[in-house]
Amino acid sequence: MRVQKSSVGIALPRGRSGKGQHTSLAIALAAEKLLIEQGYHNFSMRKVAQTAGLTLGNLQYYFPNKDALIKAMLDNCIQRYLDRFEQTRAHAGEDPEAQFKAIITLVFKDLNRKTTTRFFPEVWSLSNHYGHAVKFMDEMYEKYRLILIEVMALINPRLSEHQLQQLALFISSSIEGHTMFVGYDKPWMSETDKMIDIAIQSFLWLIRCGRIPA
Repeated sequence: MRVQKSSVGIALPRGRSGKGQHTSLAIALAAEKLLIEQGYHNFSMRKVAQTAGLTLGNLQYYFPNKDALIKAMLDNCIQRYLDRFEQTRAHAGEDPEAQFKAIITLVFKDLNRKTTTRFFPEVWSLSNHYGHAVKFMDEMYEKYRLILIEVMALINPRLSEHQLQQLALFISSSIEGHTMFVGYDKPWMSETDKMIDIAIQSFLWLIRCGRIPA
């Protein structure tokens, strides 16, 4: 079956539009809500259906298995971030360093949000216990890393594709690692601005100097 993408990034069967797209999005958001509120160990098709106010059969009409549901949930999640990155870059102007600083600030500040602090660690846990989720999670993060790569290539055009990929992986994983420390209601949340300053200085030094293993 050929697919099309909805405006929120969810893969939908061709021809499914209007109410079908709305229901698909509602299901993806319900899956996200369930993961945040009840954790990966309570994540099941049946419970997502209950959270969305649907029967299991109705849910399976849109997403026949857990793989399809998880992918839709993560696709929808990352699309929201990609839209915010685009807006942030536009607001920062033409200077790629200004864009980079704005993106790093946005991502760090986002860690302070309750939903972010809860959601992503549950996704990581889900990937530890449900093998196919690893692939979908990496695909989600790859879309984020591509934004970093695009901006870093403008800052230092001498960096090779491999160096850019390594830097993007290092930067994204470094920021994600702060979740347990500066996340919502975490011990070092009040130090977020200082962590942002340290991160931006460190990352820009790496980008500019180009001393990345090739």
